[in-house]
Amino acid sequence: MQDKRSDRRHLLRAAAVTAGAAVAAPALGGITPAQAAALASTGAIPWVGPAGSGATYEVDPTVGAQDAINAALGSTSQRAVFVAPGTYTVKAPVMLYDKQALIGAGPLVTMLRAGSGFSGSALVSTPSGTFTGSRQCVTDIGLDAANLVANGINLQMNSTPSTYGPDPAPWVTRVFVTRTTGDGIYLGGTYAGGQREFKLTDCRVEDSGGWAYNLQSSDGFVSGCSSQGCSGGGYLISGGNIKVWGSKAYGTGAPGAPKPAFRLESARATVVGCEAQDTVGNGFEIVAANCTVSGCTADSTGVGSTGTDDNSAGFYVATSALSLEGSAFQRSGGGASWLVSGAGMRCALYLASGADYLSVRLVTGAGRAAPFQRLISGTAGTHSSVSVLG
Repeated sequence: MQDKRSDRRHLLRAAAVTAGAAVAAPALGGITPAQAAALASTGAIPWVGPAGSGATYEVDPTVGAQDAINAALGSTSQRAVFVAPGTYTVKAPVMLYDKQALIGAGPLVTMLRAGSGFSGSALVSTPSGTFTGSRQCVTDIGLDAANLVANGINLQMNSTPSTYGPDPAPWVTRVFVTRTTGDGIYLGGTYAGGQREFKLTDCRVEDSGGWAYNLQSSDGFVSGCSSQGCSGGGYLISGGNIKVWGSKAYGTGAPGAPKPAFRLESARATVVGCEAQDTVGNGFEIVAANCTVSGCTADSTGVGSTGTDDNSAGFYVATSALSLEGSAFQRSGGGASWLVSGAGMRCALYLASGADYLSVRLVTGAGRAAPFQRLISGTAGTHSSVSVLG
């Protein structure tokens, strides 16, 4: 029977003790920057730093920091690397293999920035093809694509995991991603469920050309994340049975291209205590069945112009079997006016044709500012209970 204890935790703890370092047990899914630095200083794990720093692997700027990081990680299982504070140019992806961890000193302390001539589609990636490794960890690091690279992180599972399964379950924690030409963080793959049971916590994506978070994997958990200024949208919840709580998106969409803060397009999603604010597009778009959205707020979301109710709602519903509770309001001066003049919410709730089996309880309050027009646009099916107070 497989020993369920974390071999990686025991190896790191043993290495630290052997080297005389007083280091607390690592947290599940990664270790803290202080722990990583202490382990690196003892030689328990390799570390990467600038030329002349004395790092285990020193960066050669002419080839890019990814060369040193990938050399430290290698392609074998259960490896970790600590990247010291600083901004490093990368010219190709950092590759994560089976049970490997990329650890920085903090999201704005250790930065990997794409350089001219970057070759690849992501700053941090899993190998393509029939790669079967699992349980990668990325933590406490910043990724600046400099408008040269499609993704900050692209983790995919395209074959059945061979060393830990059935859930590949990567951890992405306290990661900052900016200026991607495509999605900021992409989790997916052709294996059933992709990077299934992923953990995505305390991350921020800004100024992406695609979705901030494109979640094609299933059974995942998203907590305390944010996105700003992402022209392709905030959170694409598409993998099935994903749980999202305490997260926010604002400033999504672009002139002529409205995009929502949250889009639920796979069944059994649960979204709790999240907020959409000042978007060019709907706050929450719910187009998959059997979803639950509770305690969420849509604040001044939408295009705002006449004839755009379907892109100017707090909550857009085009599905069946939905439980929805929250608030939607247009505040005075609210809306993504820095992106589109007059942007804002026209209706609290938009019901697309055929929406039925709905339990909806929303509130808007009094004093709704322009461009707000109506509480509800559209009509729910006969098997529904819909209430919007305002």
